[in-house]
Amino acid sequence: MPNNSYATRLSGAISWLRFPLIVFIILLHCYSVAALPGQHNLYFSLIYPLSLWLGETGVPAFFFISGYLFFLSRKSYAEKLKTRLHTLLLPYLLWNMLLLALYLAAYALGHPQDIYGRNMADYGFTDYLRLFWDRGHFDLGNFVPLLCPLWYIRNLLIMALLSPLLYPVIKRAGIPFLAAVGIWWLLTYHNAFVQQTLLFFGLGAYFSIHGINPLETACRQKPLLLALCAAFAIGDIVSHTILPTPVNLQLHRLSLLFNIPALLLLADACHRHGLTCKSLPDKAFIVFCVHYPLVVPLRKLIISHFGHVSDAAHILLYLLSAVIVTLLSLAFCTALERWLPAVKKLLSGNR
Repeated sequence: MPNNSYATRLSGAISWLRFPLIVFIILLHCYSVAALPGQHNLYFSLIYPLSLWLGETGVPAFFFISGYLFFLSRKSYAEKLKTRLHTLLLPYLLWNMLLLALYLAAYALGHPQDIYGRNMADYGFTDYLRLFWDRGHFDLGNFVPLLCPLWYIRNLLIMALLSPLLYPVIKRAGIPFLAAVGIWWLLTYHNAFVQQTLLFFGLGAYFSIHGINPLETACRQKPLLLALCAAFAIGDIVSHTILPTPVNLQLHRLSLLFNIPALLLLADACHRHGLTCKSLPDKAFIVFCVHYPLVVPLRKLIISHFGHVSDAAHILLYLLSAVIVTLLSLAFCTALERWLPAVKKLLSGNR
């Protein structure tokens, strides 16, 4: 099959993936934003494949796609940055401003909020500015802005700014460089946002800089890649739910790596067979931005009122939370499209 056909198929697969990857992130946050009191081994074991094995695949996959598309474009560096001012920076600022406005409204009503253990009543001007970069804690590079999931957008903007430095490194020393970053990522505990950003954006960049279509590569190595995906998925899930090992983290992160080609193959198959909804990719960015302020109060409310129920009930409540948040986020986006299309355009970065 000619390469131009693979280019068309890859475009379709990437478009198809945009919304499912957002759902993965929702599944992650429905688990991670609030902890259940006590021991809930059955609950954790049964939701782990959704909440962490799939859930933590979303952001690395987006970084990979972003790195690939950034260097695939033949626009100049200045043109790329100008585009990202509209598609990334403006929505990033607006969404954080909207959430800050909600915090300030609560403050004005006599309910100043704690942000990372510090009450807003003690904030000065520079503290408010810092909320657009981090919430008062650098955390070895794992810091997040006021609207937490937008750390991905912030790091993507940083990668765009650093792209003239990244290009020659990937061009001349791509494999050794990415291997070194990959080892750094595998051996770094906690979130490793910096390492994850550099590795997956760099991997995507490697394919486009060297003129390699990742879908074509995945198709040509399909049996091997699917076998590796299945093997590491089993190792990841088993080591976290049944048989802990000293390399749980490494198994998990390698599983995230091999999930990406498997997802490209799945998306390609679904897109070619017409199993898609054309409107969902256009809603993905809004859903990504709005879901977190919905997840946090919902999960805290559920845990505060139903913390005593059985693990089976908690599994159902977890799944119900994900469905409710996804539907509410879609409803919000649909309402913007219908009644405030100009606002939707601004908040979605003209998507």
